[in-house]
Amino acid sequence: MASSEQTAVPNELLRSFALERVLDQDPRARTASLLGQLEGEQVVLLLEKTHFSEAFLQQPTFASLSSLGANDVYNWLLGWQPDGGDPHVKMTLIRPATQAHIEKYTAQKRFMVTESPEVYASVVEPWLKAQPLARIQWVYNILEKKKEAESILYEDADSESGFIVVPDLKWDRRTLSSLYLVAIVHNRALRSLRDLTKEHVGLLRKIQRQALQVAQDKFGLAQGGLRCFLHYQPTYYHLHVHILAADYTSHPGAIVGGAHLLDDVIDLLQLGVDFRSRTLTYSLGERSELLGVLRQAGHV
Repeated sequence: MASSEQTAVPNELLRSFALERVLDQDPRARTASLLGQLEGEQVVLLLEKTHFSEAFLQQPTFASLSSLGANDVYNWLLGWQPDGGDPHVKMTLIRPATQAHIEKYTAQKRFMVTESPEVYASVVEPWLKAQPLARIQWVYNILEKKKEAESILYEDADSESGFIVVPDLKWDRRTLSSLYLVAIVHNRALRSLRDLTKEHVGLLRKIQRQALQVAQDKFGLAQGGLRCFLHYQPTYYHLHVHILAADYTSHPGAIVGGAHLLDDVIDLLQLGVDFRSRTLTYSLGERSELLGVLRQAGHV
Protein backbone atom coordinates (compact mmCIF):
# COMPACT_ATOMS: atom_id res chain seq x y z
CA MET A 1 0.00 0.00 0.00
CA ALA A 2 1.09 3.56 -0.46
CA SER A 3 0.14 6.86 1.02
CA SER A 4 -2.79 8.65 -0.60
CA GLU A 5 -0.78 11.85 -0.37
CA GLN A 6 1.85 12.60 -3.01
CA THR A 7 5.21 13.45 -1.44
CA ALA A 8 8.03 14.94 -3.49
CA VAL A 9 11.25 12.93 -3.67
CA PRO A 10 14.64 14.07 -4.98
CA ASN A 11 15.05 13.67 -8.74
CA GLU A 12 18.45 12.12 -8.00
CA LEU A 13 16.89 9.17 -6.16
CA LEU A 14 17.22 6.76 -9.09
CA ARG A 15 20.10 8.33 -11.00
CA SER A 16 22.64 5.96 -9.50
CA PHE A 17 20.47 2.89 -10.18
CA ALA A 18 22.57 0.29 -12.01
CA LEU A 19 20.68 -2.52 -13.73
CA GLU A 20 21.81 -6.08 -13.01
CA ARG A 21 19.10 -7.85 -14.97
CA VAL A 22 15.47 -7.70 -16.04
CA LEU A 23 13.56 -10.10 -13.79
CA ASP A 24 10.32 -9.99 -15.74
CA GLN A 25 8.41 -7.88 -18.26
CA ASP A 26 4.92 -7.96 -19.70
CA PRO A 27 4.41 -5.87 -22.85
CA ARG A 28 0.63 -6.34 -22.69
CA ALA A 29 0.36 -5.13 -19.10
CA ARG A 30 3.14 -2.58 -19.74
CA THR A 31 5.06 -3.62 -16.64
CA ALA A 32 8.66 -4.58 -15.88
CA SER A 33 10.57 -5.81 -12.83
CA LEU A 34 14.23 -4.84 -12.59
CA LEU A 35 17.02 -6.03 -10.29
CA GLY A 36 19.82 -3.57 -9.67
CA GLN A 37 22.11 -1.73 -7.31
CA LEU A 38 21.34 1.63 -5.72
CA GLU A 39 23.87 3.31 -3.45
CA GLY A 40 25.44 0.01 -2.44
CA GLU A 41 22.14 -1.81 -1.85
CA GLN A 42 20.50 -4.49 -3.95
CA VAL A 43 17.04 -3.30 -4.96
CA VAL A 44 14.04 -4.39 -6.99
CA LEU A 45 12.36 -1.68 -9.07
CA LEU A 46 8.83 -2.35 -10.35
CA LEU A 47 7.69 -0.22 -13.28
CA GLU A 48 4.16 0.21 -14.62
CA LYS A 49 2.88 2.60 -17.28
CA THR A 50 0.07 4.66 -15.78
CA HIS A 51 -3.41 4.84 -17.28
CA PHE A 52 -4.85 7.96 -18.91
CA SER A 53 -6.31 10.61 -16.62
CA GLU A 54 -9.94 11.68 -16.96
CA ALA A 55 -8.77 15.14 -18.09
CA PHE A 56 -6.69 13.61 -20.91
CA LEU A 57 -9.59 11.43 -22.07
CA GLN A 58 -11.83 14.51 -22.25
CA GLN A 59 -9.28 16.28 -24.47
CA PRO A 60 -6.45 14.07 -25.80
CA THR A 61 -3.45 16.35 -26.28
CA PHE A 62 -0.07 15.38 -27.73
CA ALA A 63 3.19 17.24 -28.09
CA SER A 64 3.80 15.44 -31.39
CA LEU A 65 2.43 12.64 -33.58
CA SER A 66 4.03 10.19 -35.98
CA SER A 67 2.32 7.93 -38.52
CA LEU A 68 2.95 4.18 -38.55
CA GLY A 69 0.86 3.73 -41.67
CA ALA A 70 -2.69 3.75 -43.06
CA ASN A 71 -5.02 1.31 -44.81
CA ASP A 72 -8.59 2.12 -45.86
CA VAL A 73 -10.29 3.63 -42.77
CA TYR A 74 -7.46 2.61 -40.39
CA ASN A 75 -4.64 4.95 -39.36
CA TRP A 76 -1.89 3.91 -36.93
CA LEU A 77 -0.14 6.62 -34.97
CA LEU A 78 2.42 7.14 -32.24
CA GLY A 79 1.83 10.05 -29.86
CA TRP A 80 4.03 11.83 -27.35
CA GLN A 81 2.30 13.48 -24.41
CA PRO A 82 3.40 16.95 -23.27
CA ASP A 83 5.93 17.12 -20.46
CA GLY A 84 4.72 18.32 -17.08
CA GLY A 85 1.35 16.59 -17.28
CA ASP A 86 0.23 13.44 -15.50
CA PRO A 87 2.93 10.96 -14.44
CA HIS A 88 3.71 8.38 -17.11
CA VAL A 89 5.15 5.66 -14.87
CA LYS A 90 4.18 4.26 -11.46
CA MET A 91 7.10 2.72 -9.56
CA THR A 92 7.65 0.57 -6.50
CA LEU A 93 11.18 0.57 -5.09
CA ILE A 94 12.01 -2.34 -2.77
CA ARG A 95 15.14 -1.35 -0.85
CA PRO A 96 17.01 -3.38 0.23
CA ALA A 97 15.60 -6.35 -1.67
CA THR A 98 15.87 -9.81 -0.12
CA GLN A 99 16.21 -13.05 -2.07
CA ALA A 100 12.51 -13.66 -1.41
CA HIS A 101 11.68 -10.37 -3.17
CA ILE A 102 13.89 -11.29 -6.12
CA GLU A 103 12.27 -14.70 -6.50
CA LYS A 104 8.78 -13.23 -6.21
CA TYR A 105 9.27 -10.79 -9.08
CA THR A 106 11.29 -13.08 -11.38
CA ALA A 107 9.49 -14.64 -14.36
CA GLN A 108 8.89 -18.30 -13.65
CA LYS A 109 6.91 -21.32 -14.73
CA ARG A 110 3.98 -22.31 -12.57
CA PHE A 111 2.95 -25.70 -11.24
CA MET A 112 -0.40 -26.90 -9.93
CA VAL A 113 -0.30 -28.34 -6.41
CA THR A 114 -3.03 -30.46 -4.81
CA GLU A 115 -2.85 -29.99 -1.05
CA SER A 116 -4.72 -32.56 1.04
CA PRO A 117 -5.58 -31.90 4.69
CA GLU A 118 -2.77 -34.29 5.64
CA VAL A 119 -0.21 -32.41 3.53
CA TYR A 120 -1.37 -29.13 5.04
CA ALA A 121 -1.04 -30.46 8.61
CA SER A 122 2.29 -32.22 8.12
CA VAL A 123 4.13 -29.92 5.70
CA VAL A 124 2.47 -26.59 4.91
CA GLU A 125 1.31 -25.47 8.36
CA PRO A 126 4.66 -26.21 10.09
CA TRP A 127 6.42 -24.32 7.28
CA LEU A 128 4.20 -21.23 7.54
CA LYS A 129 4.40 -21.23 11.36
CA ALA A 130 8.18 -21.13 11.03
CA GLN A 131 8.07 -17.97 8.89
CA PRO A 132 9.82 -15.06 10.64
CA LEU A 133 7.42 -12.35 11.79
CA ALA A 134 9.68 -9.83 10.09
CA ARG A 135 8.16 -10.90 6.76
CA ILE A 136 4.80 -9.39 7.74
CA GLN A 137 6.02 -6.57 9.98
CA TRP A 138 4.87 -4.14 7.29
CA VAL A 139 1.31 -5.45 7.84
CA TYR A 140 1.54 -4.86 11.59
CA ASN A 141 2.91 -1.37 10.92
CA ILE A 142 -0.28 -0.54 9.02
CA LEU A 143 -2.60 -2.12 11.60
CA GLU A 144 -0.82 -0.26 14.40
CA LYS A 145 -0.87 2.98 12.36
CA LYS A 146 2.90 3.29 12.47
CA LYS A 147 2.80 3.53 8.69
CA GLU A 148 0.19 4.62 6.14
CA ALA A 149 -2.37 5.75 8.73
CA GLU A 150 -3.55 8.42 6.29
CA SER A 151 -4.37 5.71 3.73
CA ILE A 152 -6.94 3.93 5.90
CA LEU A 153 -10.37 4.25 4.30
CA TYR A 154 -12.28 2.35 6.99
CA GLU A 155 -11.49 0.69 10.32
CA ASP A 156 -13.25 -1.53 12.83
CA ALA A 157 -10.73 -1.59 15.68
CA ASP A 158 -12.01 -4.75 17.43
CA SER A 159 -9.03 -7.08 17.96
CA GLU A 160 -11.06 -10.21 17.15
CA SER A 161 -13.62 -9.15 14.54
CA GLY A 162 -12.18 -5.87 13.27
CA PHE A 163 -10.29 -4.94 10.11
CA ILE A 164 -9.06 -2.02 8.04
CA VAL A 165 -9.63 -1.19 4.38
CA VAL A 166 -6.79 0.49 2.49
CA PRO A 167 -5.82 1.01 -1.17
CA ASP A 168 -3.51 -1.68 -2.49
CA LEU A 169 -0.08 -0.56 -3.69
CA LYS A 170 -0.85 -1.94 -7.14
CA TRP A 171 -3.59 0.66 -7.74
CA ASP A 172 -2.69 4.06 -9.17
CA ARG A 173 -5.38 5.73 -7.00
CA ARG A 174 -7.22 7.27 -9.93
CA THR A 175 -8.35 4.64 -12.49
CA LEU A 176 -11.70 3.30 -11.27
CA SER A 177 -11.78 0.40 -13.74
CA SER A 178 -8.69 -1.01 -11.97
CA LEU A 179 -9.74 -0.06 -8.42
CA TYR A 180 -7.89 -2.28 -5.97
CA LEU A 181 -8.43 -2.18 -2.20
CA VAL A 182 -7.55 -4.70 0.49
CA ALA A 183 -9.18 -5.50 3.83
CA ILE A 184 -6.71 -6.66 6.51
CA VAL A 185 -8.07 -8.25 9.68
CA HIS A 186 -6.86 -7.31 13.15
CA ASN A 187 -6.98 -10.90 14.43
CA ARG A 188 -3.38 -12.13 14.12
CA ALA A 189 -4.41 -15.75 14.65
CA LEU A 190 -6.05 -15.75 11.22
CA ARG A 191 -3.38 -16.49 8.63
CA SER A 192 -5.22 -17.89 5.63
CA LEU A 193 -8.38 -19.46 4.24
CA ARG A 194 -7.54 -22.63 6.20
CA ASP A 195 -8.11 -20.83 9.51
CA LEU A 196 -11.65 -19.68 8.75
CA THR A 197 -14.63 -21.34 10.46
CA LYS A 198 -18.38 -20.72 10.61
CA GLU A 199 -17.85 -18.26 13.48
CA HIS A 200 -16.00 -15.94 11.06
CA VAL A 201 -18.98 -15.50 8.71
CA GLY A 202 -19.96 -12.28 10.51
CA LEU A 203 -16.46 -10.84 10.00
CA LEU A 204 -16.44 -11.74 6.30
CA ARG A 205 -19.93 -10.34 5.73
CA LYS A 206 -18.96 -7.08 7.40
CA ILE A 207 -15.88 -6.83 5.19
CA GLN A 208 -18.17 -7.37 2.21
CA ARG A 209 -20.60 -4.64 3.32
CA GLN A 210 -17.97 -2.09 4.24
CA ALA A 211 -15.97 -2.69 1.07
CA LEU A 212 -19.06 -1.84 -0.97
CA GLN A 213 -19.81 1.19 1.22
CA VAL A 214 -16.26 2.53 0.79
CA ALA A 215 -16.38 1.89 -2.97
CA GLN A 216 -19.72 3.71 -3.26
CA ASP A 217 -19.02 6.64 -0.93
CA LYS A 218 -15.43 7.39 -1.89
CA PHE A 219 -15.19 6.21 -5.49
CA GLY A 220 -18.73 6.16 -6.84
CA LEU A 221 -18.91 2.47 -7.73
CA ALA A 222 -22.41 1.03 -8.04
CA GLN A 223 -23.90 -2.04 -6.35
CA GLY A 224 -22.43 -5.12 -7.99
CA GLY A 225 -19.31 -3.21 -9.04
CA LEU A 226 -16.87 -5.16 -6.83
CA ARG A 227 -15.15 -8.53 -7.01
CA CYS A 228 -13.98 -9.70 -3.55
CA PHE A 229 -11.79 -12.76 -3.05
CA LEU A 230 -9.13 -14.44 -0.93
CA HIS A 231 -5.98 -16.12 -2.21
CA TYR A 232 -4.82 -19.58 -1.33
CA GLN A 233 -1.89 -19.74 -1.14
CA PRO A 234 -1.66 -16.04 -0.16
CA THR A 235 1.43 -13.95 -0.78
CA TYR A 236 1.65 -13.20 2.97
CA TYR A 237 0.23 -15.11 5.91
CA HIS A 238 -2.06 -12.64 7.62
CA LEU A 239 -5.68 -12.91 6.54
CA HIS A 240 -6.70 -10.30 4.00
CA VAL A 241 -9.41 -9.91 1.36
CA HIS A 242 -8.77 -8.48 -2.09
CA ILE A 243 -11.36 -5.93 -3.26
CA LEU A 244 -11.28 -5.18 -6.99
CA ALA A 245 -13.50 -3.37 -9.44
CA ALA A 246 -15.64 -5.98 -11.21
CA ASP A 247 -14.35 -4.56 -14.51
CA TYR A 248 -10.77 -5.42 -13.55
CA THR A 249 -10.84 -8.81 -15.28
CA SER A 250 -7.21 -8.74 -16.41
CA HIS A 251 -5.72 -8.85 -12.93
CA PRO A 252 -3.54 -12.01 -12.71
CA GLY A 253 -4.53 -12.64 -9.09
CA ALA A 254 -8.23 -13.03 -9.93
CA ILE A 255 -7.91 -16.37 -11.72
CA VAL A 256 -8.67 -19.96 -10.73
CA GLY A 257 -5.85 -21.77 -9.00
CA GLY A 258 -5.47 -18.89 -6.58
CA ALA A 259 -8.58 -16.78 -6.02
CA HIS A 260 -11.60 -17.90 -3.95
CA LEU A 261 -14.63 -15.61 -4.23
CA LEU A 262 -15.65 -14.20 -0.88
CA ASP A 263 -19.32 -15.07 -1.55
CA ASP A 264 -18.36 -18.71 -2.14
CA VAL A 265 -16.21 -18.85 1.00
CA ILE A 266 -19.05 -17.43 3.11
CA ASP A 267 -21.55 -19.87 1.61
CA LEU A 268 -19.29 -22.89 2.26
CA LEU A 269 -18.67 -21.81 5.85
CA GLN A 270 -22.41 -21.41 6.44
CA LEU A 271 -22.91 -24.96 5.14
CA GLY A 272 -20.47 -26.15 7.79
CA VAL A 273 -17.50 -26.82 5.52
CA ASP A 274 -14.21 -27.13 7.43
CA PHE A 275 -11.44 -25.67 5.27
CA ARG A 276 -8.85 -27.61 7.26
CA SER A 277 -10.54 -30.79 6.06
CA ARG A 278 -10.70 -29.81 2.38
CA THR A 279 -8.28 -30.65 -0.39
CA LEU A 280 -7.28 -27.40 -2.08
CA THR A 281 -5.54 -27.04 -5.44
CA TYR A 282 -3.46 -23.98 -6.31
CA SER A 283 -0.54 -22.86 -8.45
CA LEU A 284 2.98 -22.01 -7.29
CA GLY A 285 5.90 -20.50 -9.16
CA GLU A 286 8.91 -22.74 -9.75
CA ARG A 287 11.01 -20.51 -7.48
CA SER A 288 8.47 -20.58 -4.64
CA GLU A 289 9.94 -21.48 -1.27
CA LEU A 290 6.83 -23.52 -0.47
CA LEU A 291 7.13 -25.50 -3.70
CA GLY A 292 10.66 -26.45 -2.69
CA VAL A 293 9.43 -27.58 0.75
CA LEU A 294 6.66 -29.68 -0.82
CA ARG A 295 9.09 -31.26 -3.28
CA GLN A 296 11.54 -32.08 -0.51
CA ALA A 297 8.71 -33.79 1.38
CA GLY A 298 7.81 -35.79 -1.75
CA HIS A 299 4.40 -34.22 -2.35
CA VAL A 300 5.03 -32.62 -5.76
